[in-house]
Amino acid sequence: MTETSSSASTPPSWPVQPGYREDLFRGTAEYYSRYRPAYPQPLFEDLLSRSGEGGLLVDLACGTGEIAIPLHERFTHVQAVDLESDMIEVGRTKAVEVSADNIAWSVGRAEDLTVTEPAQLVTIGNAFHRLDRPLVADRAREWLAPGRCLAILGSSTPWSGTEPWQTIAVDVVARWSGEPGRPPSASEPTAGGGGPARRTHEEILCEAGFADVTEYQFPTPHAWTVDEFLGFLWSTSYTARIRQDPALAEEFEKDLRAQLLECEPSGQLRESIAHYYILARKPDAAR
Repeated sequence: MTETSSSASTPPSWPVQPGYREDLFRGTAEYYSRYRPAYPQPLFEDLLSRSGEGGLLVDLACGTGEIAIPLHERFTHVQAVDLESDMIEVGRTKAVEVSADNIAWSVGRAEDLTVTEPAQLVTIGNAFHRLDRPLVADRAREWLAPGRCLAILGSSTPWSGTEPWQTIAVDVVARWSGEPGRPPSASEPTAGGGGPARRTHEEILCEAGFADVTEYQFPTPHAWTVDEFLGFLWSTSYTARIRQDPALAEEFEKDLRAQLLECEPSGQLRESIAHYYILARKPDAAR
């Protein structure tokens, strides 16, 4: 585990007001659940050692339960919300399979969630940049009990990787999606007619009144098969336009598979995934 005071795993900044289409992840739930690499257990243990456990966990933009389900036994109850109903449906099914019956699942915007009791921990996994960050940070600070924490979890992607096979994959996705280097339906809002107004996650959290904002990194070796990596790609917003056309999707898979196997004939795509979390604490005026 590596501790940093600034975010080395995430992009340097994001637009303050995102312009993502709300349905970018529609139809991806099964891929998301099956092929997204799990956060490593040491990350969760380190997070809970700093944030505390018990009481209420609020998991925003929860996907199919990648945080809520592994942590459910460490809290009295969990509120999990996601914009996509199919994500929530898959999450509920997974929760039943492991008897995680203390999770309340709901479909909706993280910005609109109602929390009626003080939260011990608020989490957001791989999604803070897609939310209205200043609003969500303010809401999270209101929900949290004094001295308790907001944690933003994430992982690196092939778009930030340097392995030769990652360069090939990014180039192929860019060519077939028609939008190199970013999710195909993301717009970039402008500020005062210039470039987009941008802030790092840490800046947003500090501006919202959080203290002790620090990133903790957990680089983890990982090996994909080509089929697993394709499944991962179908879980991302980068392939949203390709997913909509079955014939296009078939040709894309054929092209990518051939190029990846030419680069890595073993079919083993190796990398180090930079899992991380950014922890921010609500000040406790009593201390």
